[in-house]
Amino acid sequence: MDVREDGVTVVPGVLDAGLLARLRRHSAALLEALPAEERARTRSTGSLIHVAADPVFAELIAWAPALASLERLGLGAARFSSGYVISKPAGGPPLFWHQDWWGWSDPLSYGEEPLQVFLMYYLTDTTPENGCLRLVPGSHRRHHPLHDLLPSAHGEALARASDPAHPAFRSVEGEVALPVRAGDLVIGDARLLHGAHANRSDAERTLITLWYHPHFREQPEAMQARVGAIVRREGVDTDPTAEAGRPFCAGWPAGARALVEPLLATYAGKAEPLPWARNPGPPLVPAAA
Repeated sequence: MDVREDGVTVVPGVLDAGLLARLRRHSAALLEALPAEERARTRSTGSLIHVAADPVFAELIAWAPALASLERLGLGAARFSSGYVISKPAGGPPLFWHQDWWGWSDPLSYGEEPLQVFLMYYLTDTTPENGCLRLVPGSHRRHHPLHDLLPSAHGEALARASDPAHPAFRSVEGEVALPVRAGDLVIGDARLLHGAHANRSDAERTLITLWYHPHFREQPEAMQARVGAIVRREGVDTDPTAEAGRPFCAGWPAGARALVEPLLATYAGKAEPLPWARNPGPPLVPAAA
């Protein structure tokens, strides 16, 4: 699959065994400490633990083979903004269909080039049985009936999977499953419609999602300003526990900060942040007849 044509690509074997083991160990500790109510609140999405919770993730954010993969795809000069440990427990329901881009008020959002990409690292092998990724190829650039459901996406009712019969959980025309091996890298356009199968296995299925912004310094200043606010953990609808104004890696040891700070998508200009706009409009989604 091609990230520009399909919206996603897979780079096999990016992580080495040592880093994979460290990520598994630290992620498991964070999940063990997660309150039961938080688990219940995010049954569909899985946990949303910000990677700022542990400096071990600095090594992953700055992982040279992953950054080299972005360069090879023409997505270089990328800057990092945020990331999450997203773990679906045994028996967890499907993840609802959604897309993650928030800059639809800017015309560049309807172009060919990705403005934000996810780097997903699954810590176990995935299949449709244990909750692998599912996606609609090409939906980052073309209208799909699922776009008509997007105003309800990212709401608490869907996150809790309160209504399993909701259309956002169903199989849809054109979807494909994307099973991968532990340590593979999945690179995807933030605009891509995606979700995950239910975890019908008896084991946790954990992944780490990191967000990068290719050619960040070439993006409009208003967009840079919004991403800079995300780095400060301000105004992000999936980051409710953030301490506003506390930079991403504040409080981390010096070595971890040194790895990450050159990659942060910071902004020091005076532009107003681009408005937070989750739902696409024309031309991706045509106006209702």
